[in-house]
Amino acid sequence: MDSGKRQHLQDIYATDQAAKDDFTPQVSAEVLEERKRDIRRHQFASFVLGMLVLVLSLSLVVVVVREYIEIQSVDPTPTTLTQAYVPRYSLASESQWVLDFSSNYGNPEWNGTGARPFNSEWVRKAAFNLILAEQAASIGEDKVAAEHYENALEILPDVNGVRVPLGVLYFKMKEFDKALVLLEDAPESDLTPDVLNNLGAACLNAEAYDRAESYLKQAIEMKVAYAEPQKNLALLYKEQDRSDEAVAAYETYIDLRPMDIDTQHSFALYLTKLGRWEQAADLLEGLVLKITDVPVLYFLLAQVEMHNNRPEKAMAALQRGVQLTDPSSALAYMDSNEFEQLRASDEFQTMIRSLEQPKQ
Repeated sequence: MDSGKRQHLQDIYATDQAAKDDFTPQVSAEVLEERKRDIRRHQFASFVLGMLVLVLSLSLVVVVVREYIEIQSVDPTPTTLTQAYVPRYSLASESQWVLDFSSNYGNPEWNGTGARPFNSEWVRKAAFNLILAEQAASIGEDKVAAEHYENALEILPDVNGVRVPLGVLYFKMKEFDKALVLLEDAPESDLTPDVLNNLGAACLNAEAYDRAESYLKQAIEMKVAYAEPQKNLALLYKEQDRSDEAVAAYETYIDLRPMDIDTQHSFALYLTKLGRWEQAADLLEGLVLKITDVPVLYFLLAQVEMHNNRPEKAMAALQRGVQLTDPSSALAYMDSNEFEQLRASDEFQTMIRSLEQPKQ
């Protein structure tokens, strides 16, 4: 075969060197590695995107759940937007117009000169304050009620039916001087037994004893079986060292309120200070027949009976008192000097040992 023909055949089966390089093992490994890196980058990007979507989804769920809980926790009771303490449903229909005004509508101040205006606008302002005062007082908002009553008086100084409820509010807030000023000027038609009793108590706290006695007696004259003025009279007479009158007032009150243990205990202590031991014993003996589980009454009865030289009754009262209280309290009561002559008795010593013995 000639040389030209051999060259032609070689050319047919020959491969271009550049194409040959594309398929070398070294080049194939590099391409494969690059593709792997691309795949890892795509996987990382997909992971980050997926986590972002998951976080956003969870955040959305949290927001939805929180909103649902807040909606469920909202009080369904309708409330006014302008006066939070006055629910609309609690107002009479003819009074609900006040909720259409802002909270400062009833402000008694004005920019004019001369006499305060007296017209429909200012009458409405006064009514606004009166309605809100009554509502506030009915739910125990004494301070808010007092402010509205004061506004009503500032707008219409001569209006009736305001001074007494305002004075009672001041009494409840222990502002006795203000209560006295208002209640003393109240018209007689407004001076009910309750008002008179409160006025007497206010005078008592203000140490205006003569006026206190007058008001309390007026209350009793108007309502004979009214217990509270009798108690206030007893306290008044105690302050004035009028012991006989104080005892009589206490007795009248206890007849009307036989289950008031605290007042009876106070009365018994007062009798001991007066040295009226027999009367104190009668009171306490009657009381422990009705109230059988108050140890202090028995210990006081024991002390009283020792002064009456009745050690057997004193010991019986002591034993009952010990049964009703803890050992430390019982020992403290029994340490009183009144029981000195009982200390040598076997019964007293037995009680002492039983109280001092530690519990197993």
